[in-house]
Amino acid sequence: MTWQISRAILVLSLVLLTQPSISQADSTPIVLGQHLSIHSEILDEERGLSIWLPRTYSMNLEDFPVLYLLDGSTHFQITTAIVHFLSVNAMIPEMIVVAIDNTDRNRDLTPASQNQMEIQRLPTQGGADKFQAFIQQELMPWVEMNYQTHPYNILVGHSFGGLFAINTLFTNPTLFDAYIAISPSLQWSDQALAKQADAYFDTIEELPVTLYMSVGNEGNQLLGGVRKLAGVLDEKAPRDFQWDFKHMPMETHGSVPLRSIHDGLEFVFANWDLRNPMETYNQFGIDAINKFYAEGDRRYKVKRGIPMNTFASLFYNFVRNAQLDEAMSLVQSSLDTLNPPAQMLGYLADALKANDRKEEAINWYRAALARNPGNPSARAALAQWDVDYSDLIPNIVLGSDAKQGFVGQYEIQEAGVIRVVLENGVLLREYNGTRFELHPMNNNQFYIIESDLIYQFNLADDGEIKGVLIDQSGFPVYAQRFQ
Repeated sequence: MTWQISRAILVLSLVLLTQPSISQADSTPIVLGQHLSIHSEILDEERGLSIWLPRTYSMNLEDFPVLYLLDGSTHFQITTAIVHFLSVNAMIPEMIVVAIDNTDRNRDLTPASQNQMEIQRLPTQGGADKFQAFIQQELMPWVEMNYQTHPYNILVGHSFGGLFAINTLFTNPTLFDAYIAISPSLQWSDQALAKQADAYFDTIEELPVTLYMSVGNEGNQLLGGVRKLAGVLDEKAPRDFQWDFKHMPMETHGSVPLRSIHDGLEFVFANWDLRNPMETYNQFGIDAINKFYAEGDRRYKVKRGIPMNTFASLFYNFVRNAQLDEAMSLVQSSLDTLNPPAQMLGYLADALKANDRKEEAINWYRAALARNPGNPSARAALAQWDVDYSDLIPNIVLGSDAKQGFVGQYEIQEAGVIRVVLENGVLLREYNGTRFELHPMNNNQFYIIESDLIYQFNLADDGEIKGVLIDQSGFPVYAQRFQ
């Protein structure tokens, strides 16, 4: 398979009609994604794709699930907006969106019909098996080869696309880990798929995938077919098969995708995040929280344990409520998997110090300095108690050439520019009028004295600096190098 990036870049420009004094040269395009084409041997044609990458993709630190979107040119913008919104709020993981353009929609998205009127009306119908082969044998391997992908894939389809999703579930069920079928055209071929469902699910004992179906204000055979399928699932849903059906009578066939993609992704990732972890803890204890995330890790093929946002919520509630033993137990259980930041460890040590638990406080202050040698509360408290912590301060010496490699300008999206300069052999960070020396922890990681910031520079394969990950309290931001 060959591929070629087209000249077309999907761009949304902001046109400020109320401020005509702003010139075109002053405007900045907002890039939503990239449009390219690949050649399919199976389909014997070029297929257009729109690719959207998550905001942290350039950090090059992790892999991402992939959402494959049918009717790509129609639903690309709303889908990427929903994925961005839900992932920023930690309700779903960040993911790559691969939207597939149509060439012959009737051909690609429909299984062969036995209804003569459908055959006459749509003479090219019936190519779903071939299109599925294109996705499985050509598109998915190409995406996995060219992008940082995680082996969790979602298929989203509307109308005929929803029909294709249900047909794929029946014919190749584990090709995707989750299916979102929006107003699926199950009236197709006299409701053949809905009628096959009863016998099909008699043969399936276990199916570790997720299905979300929705229908707008459509009636007749489309709604009837979806209800038939839902009825079979009510009775015969296989073990480990998660599914839901939602009727949205206030939505039309055209408007139903917006709510369905949002609600469908929330349902698919129901085990991704706890909305109120403290309430869960108070009712069921830490074991229930661990069980929740263990189930999510198994289902989503990851090894997260308790994620940082949940960890931080529990931790700060414990400390504020003087549940210091619970806080220490939580941190101790997460030292290897989550790597709690120095600021949290120092905060815990401050609380122990305030409660006259000096020896425990010293241990956690030392743990904070092991994470970040510049942690201010640890340095101040240990100095006050005349506790030697010199063994925790790295003795790393970088030559001038090595330091010069970090010099440049780094842009944080929507937050300004960081400059790294070298003056008299000293590496300095400049931001918003402040300057601090960067002290090396290793060859690409630096700390700042009296600060909880850690700067981890990201190297490309050729050794060039691509950007810098700035971490404080376990919630990193990325600055892309541009000079």
